Amino acid sequence: MVDSTCLLVADDAGTRTLTLNRPERRNALSPELVETLTSSLAAADRDPGVRVVLLTGAGGGDKQAFCAGGDLGGGLQGDGFFEQHLARGSFAELLLTFRRMKKPTVAAVNGLALGGGFGLVLACDLAVAADVARLGTPEVKRGLFPMMIAALIDEVLPKKAAMELMLLGGEVQGGRALELGIVNRVVPQANVVDEARALALRLAGMSPAVLALGKRAVTLQRDMPFEQKLSFLRDQLTLNLQLEDAAEGISAFLEKRDPVWKGR
Repeated sequence: MVDSTCLLVADDAGTRTLTLNRPERRNALSPELVETLTSSLAAADRDPGVRVVLLTGAGGGDKQAFCAGGDLGGGLQGDGFFEQHLARGSFAELLLTFRRMKKPTVAAVNGLALGGGFGLVLACDLAVAADVARLGTPEVKRGLFPMMIAALIDEVLPKKAAMELMLLGGEVQGGRALELGIVNRVVPQANVVDEARALALRLAGMSPAVLALGKRAVTLQRDMPFEQKLSFLRDQLTLNLQLEDAAEGISAFLEKRDPVWKGR
């Protein structure tokens, strides 16, 4: 395991685990952590030995948290107006990095996930949450609005639920988070990382080329008119069928054996 002070990095069976490591601040997002996480995600996406990225938070006991959001008391504000504006741009770049990644991402939400931390959960492709994890947007209670993560909230949640969270500074947990599509699984807190790793292991067993092509296609088609979506996705299917892994997958199915992916 590599300790870069604010972020821990570990590799196992094709999964790179990134652990937000500011437990004394409930893993709040400092400028350093935002920049380190952005560069670490990009590095994982370039590394041929990494098949999937798992994101979680350090800490235990009453400090158990995934990410408490922006570090309002720890330097997030910057020294002046321009510096503050640039810092907010860094968080935007972090969210864009998640969106651009070829490799799938899984959040293991082991505790509190508020504000920007909630945004990280929504930015990941899959998420497993502890039954006691609280997810939400308390910003309005601090005289702020969750501007940056509003794009993700609007994309993932039903409109009325999204507006209730943002306008009232609400939180959800357990079954409600699952019902709203914020997470894929809700498990006891002691099991959350293991359950997320099990999902990551399943993803690591898929063709990396097919996952990369599929993720890109889903992202690009999202804002297209329906007829254009179908035309674009038809073209993507044609590309998919040209992959060596597509031929291997079909052969393995017909021969009743496990596929051996080449990643191309």
